[in-house]
Amino acid sequence: MNDQTVIREVRVARRPQGVVRPEDFDLAEAAPLPQLSDGQVRVALRLLGMNAGMADGMREHTNSGRPGMALGQVPRSDAVLEVVESRSDEFAPGDLAVRSWSPWREADIVDAGELRRIPAERADLPLEDHLTVLGHVGFTAWVGMVSVGRVRETDTVYVSGAAGGVGSCAVQFAAAHGARVIGSAGSPQKVALLKELGADAAVDYHDGPAVELLRAAAPDGIDLFFDNVGGDHLEAALDTLRFRGRAVLCGAVSQYGREGTGPRNYLRMIYQELTLYGFIVTEHEDLRPAFEREATQLVRDGRLHSIHTVLNGFDRVPEAFSALQAGGNLGRMIVAA
Repeated sequence: MNDQTVIREVRVARRPQGVVRPEDFDLAEAAPLPQLSDGQVRVALRLLGMNAGMADGMREHTNSGRPGMALGQVPRSDAVLEVVESRSDEFAPGDLAVRSWSPWREADIVDAGELRRIPAERADLPLEDHLTVLGHVGFTAWVGMVSVGRVRETDTVYVSGAAGGVGSCAVQFAAAHGARVIGSAGSPQKVALLKELGADAAVDYHDGPAVELLRAAAPDGIDLFFDNVGGDHLEAALDTLRFRGRAVLCGAVSQYGREGTGPRNYLRMIYQELTLYGFIVTEHEDLRPAFEREATQLVRDGRLHSIHTVLNGFDRVPEAFSALQAGGNLGRMIVAA
């Protein structure tokens, strides 16, 4: 973004009715930025990541139990930012950094402590990597698969929403740890992608009931389920998990924007001694150094690949988020400002 007087931002315009649509947002002129104080920097947006879970936050009454965003509020998600002015000893103009919860705004004033500098040893990697395999979605997938799910070489792992940002990373981390991996996605193109990423099997969930597709792909059952979808995918996994199997609940895109319902076959958790783990990645920040070491090495070794869809232009943020909800993306949905 060029240094400019008018700074635009995206605001929540109305409560979504079902799937989030571009008209549920407003593109508006932001208030003028204040002067910098000591320890602050002025940043310009370079890349903005889209998070599917934000759809739940746009409801007045969310499934998470937290208050929904107010109408007129500016959503936040992770972003790559460029420092354009600094009153901090930590950053100089031209430095690039990642901010975990950056408002959907073309420029902002930020306390330097909110930024994670992109280190020199990773400066040669594409910027998109810092919002995918090395960023929020990669960290989410790694925490869920490696720390929470405790993936093992002997596991058969099933990943729903496997061609999305988190899902594509989860598939690759499971494969890197030697597990047999099955992924579910929504098109032949995405199924082919999953096999390129190391999945041993992949299914198109449009081809039949989720439980039948999973049983065909894993006739002996599964040990670990990484869920990004919920609904019938979760029910299929509960029917297919072996004795003392584990399920990691990362997201439930099929339930966002509606009243969520629990699995009808939850009693199988009792008889099979199954365990379901829910997690919020922000509660695991202490694991980030271990994640960055492993993920960076896998990227260098060519075993971890960034899968992303980029739309160019800040004015396309509403379109990008709507497309993400409709599954119109490969990997992480990103907007380049």
